[in-house]
Amino acid sequence: MAGTKTLHRLEKKFSFLQQKQEETMAKIRQEMKRTKKEIEVQRLDFIAQTIKKTGFPMDKTVLLVGAVLDAKEKIEGMESTVAINRYIALYNDFAAKHGIQDFEEPTEEEVGMGNPIEQNELSSEVSSYGRE
Repeated sequence: MAGTKTLHRLEKKFSFLQQKQEETMAKIRQEMKRTKKEIEVQRLDFIAQTIKKTGFPMDKTVLLVGAVLDAKEKIEGMESTVAINRYIALYNDFAAKHGIQDFEEPTEEEVGMGNPIEQNELSSEVSSYGRE
């Protein structure tokens, strides 16, 4: 009967470890969600500050959205490469004149070694930041 007791003890230990793993993963998911929201807040703040630096009137939301929609059509259209290259050149000139640093993508150490699927989603969002 000693084998049964050992088996029961190991099963309880396994169950405990499994529960602890689930709790830890839930905490990690919450932290990732908070970090993702923080990235979005920082992204929006950067965009707002950059738009202000262009001198574009911030109270002209209709014009700003219209310009963005026009640009979106161009980068999704037949001449997308030409439009994208032009926008990148304009941005790079503007950034150089205003001391705006390029967007830096996080290193693997900064991203961490968590869930590869969630990492990939976060990484692709961060990678596309500034290139839309």
